[in-house]
Amino acid sequence: MEAQTFYRQCLQDVKLMQLATCQDNKPWLCNVWFVADGEDTIYWMSRKIRRHSEDIAANPQASCTFHKWFEGGFGEKGQALVMAGKAELVPEEKVADVYDLYTGRHPHLKNVQSKEKFQTAEEPHFLYQLTPDEIVWFDEINFPDDPRKVLK
Repeated sequence: MEAQTFYRQCLQDVKLMQLATCQDNKPWLCNVWFVADGEDTIYWMSRKIRRHSEDIAANPQASCTFHKWFEGGFGEKGQALVMAGKAELVPEEKVADVYDLYTGRHPHLKNVQSKEKFQTAEEPHFLYQLTPDEIVWFDEINFPDDPRKVLK
């Protein structure tokens, strides 16, 4: 199998990502619930007043990482995915589709904010996306002799 098959399965198995942003040469790392669209675009929900959202407004370059929990700890063979690219608010014409995709994975969002509020850009939450221009899949399980795969 190709590395893409393995990392896309990882994106289906993991629900929380670590998002890294930077503004004024000050990096920031946070955790957010996410969903992937199957074509490597990553989506999450956040408030504009969060540090990572403010960073993205000033500097759209961001990165994120995903990994399954390593119960055995150090020395256990692992898999991890890292992406970097442009982060931004989801364009207005995509909001309804992204909301449906997100609530398919995280149904609780319907109790937090309606699709209509996202579509009319009402506070407090907004949908964001990261479109990767760099993807690295690290997989010691399926590619033990050459685990680092640079895919984009």
